[in-house]
Amino acid sequence: MRYLFALAIALLLAQPFLIPSAHAAETTRKKARKADSDDRSLAVVEKNRDGRKRVALVIGNSSYTSSPLRNPVNDARAMAATLRRIGFDVEEKTDLGYVAMNKAVEGFGKRLAAGGVGLFYYAGHGVQVQGANYLLPVDAEIDDENEVRYKAVDAGLVLAKMEQARGDVNLVVLDACRNNPFARSFRSAARGLASMDAPSGSMIAYATAPGKTAADGSGRNGVYTEELIRMMETPGLSVEEAFKRVRKAVMSKTASAQVPWESSSLTGDFHFVPPASMTDLQPSPVQPQPVEPPKKQLPGKPVAEEPVVPVATALRFTEPTTGMEFVSVPAGCFTANGKQTCIDAFRIGTYEVTQGQYRRIMGSNPSSFSSCGDDCPVEQVSWDDAQSFISRLNSQTDKQFRLPTEAEWEYACRSGGKNEEYCGGNDVGAVAWYSKNSDIKTHRVGQKQPNGLGIYDMSGNVREWVQDWFGTYPSSDNNPIGASSGSNRVSRGGSWSYSAEYARAAYRYADSPDYRYFILGFRLASPVQ
Repeated sequence: MRYLFALAIALLLAQPFLIPSAHAAETTRKKARKADSDDRSLAVVEKNRDGRKRVALVIGNSSYTSSPLRNPVNDARAMAATLRRIGFDVEEKTDLGYVAMNKAVEGFGKRLAAGGVGLFYYAGHGVQVQGANYLLPVDAEIDDENEVRYKAVDAGLVLAKMEQARGDVNLVVLDACRNNPFARSFRSAARGLASMDAPSGSMIAYATAPGKTAADGSGRNGVYTEELIRMMETPGLSVEEAFKRVRKAVMSKTASAQVPWESSSLTGDFHFVPPASMTDLQPSPVQPQPVEPPKKQLPGKPVAEEPVVPVATALRFTEPTTGMEFVSVPAGCFTANGKQTCIDAFRIGTYEVTQGQYRRIMGSNPSSFSSCGDDCPVEQVSWDDAQSFISRLNSQTDKQFRLPTEAEWEYACRSGGKNEEYCGGNDVGAVAWYSKNSDIKTHRVGQKQPNGLGIYDMSGNVREWVQDWFGTYPSSDNNPIGASSGSNRVSRGGSWSYSAEYARAAYRYADSPDYRYFILGFRLASPVQ
């Protein structure tokens, strides 16, 4: 069991919650920057929708002098990024020694607020001694069992700090159930962590059942944290339902060798990401579309009122090295965030880049859903990874492939500028894989209906990186290319794990260029030649 996760969350899956207009997105973004200036991976999210302060301490210890671990630091970083996206004020610490760990816990206690939400997450080695659980710092050198309480941090200290603060919701996540690295020096044969009683208003979550151990994992993240992050970012799940789904997913992935477990005395309701009805930022799925005024034609630019080109006659191009198919998108104008915006003709991928195509160029497949097959979208790729793929592909083909700009992406998504709720119409189930029809996984590209230009999956299979830095959108009325600089890149579209609200054509996300996640992929664009 790896993490001690004092989990107190009241917000999001959607890996991010998005908002339907760029103006609202930018307003929320400014709030996020002010609160979390060091955020590694910000999504456009309204923080603290229920008005409660959310505070988290995340610790991941990997670099032990004896028995180092592969994943805890990776897990801690992924967890910290997720918590920030869903509105937490996060302190992220890795590879801490004894003094630093105690200092971090003391500081966490001071940041907790009465009536707020507190979350503590720990990944690393942990041991039980005489029924008490201890979290091991990386500099721990323990020769005898009776030294543990003097050289490790008592998990009970975290609970004591939470009780003292009198918060409404206190969550502790312990992914610290690996084999005891000092077992030979211990008289006791106890394995894993001991069960702890959760104080009133608290939940303690273990990566596996008390007294059992969990493997460190062979991938970038442990299976427990990977599933927990996914469920935390799913809108509308109560905290109890989220952990129930985590347990089911982990048991399925480990053939029941690892069974996550919780001890709870929560008395109130809590959602990591509230359902849309709990916030006025999310429009109703049946909200009527406003009637747009007649579009003003800019000099030399045709206005696209309907699908510009029928699917049957759209010009197509196949790149011979990878077999990627592209659709020619004619020039036109459309309304982006209430502003008339015109786009030159360009080409865009008929499908998202697949795992097979990515492997052919890069020699590897980073996808979490690799078992889905070569025809499924590549995911777990950062914006930087997409640029590396493009650079190699261009050097092999002497072409000018790139990511689409944000405006190009939305124009193509809307079938050439139509007033569509989703990419291809107003029926999300017909055009997208999303949380209600995906069976919690990606699918082969091109299985849903295409949009009016013959482009598939833009509203959901995986989210898609675009070229732009996150900023005011659109940045101009003619071929906008986004902000000139920034700290986060834009991604667009829904995903297999998001609800319908986040599959809408207008939603925007912002993430660090080095951020990888199993809902993030990309499709290519190129100039018309």
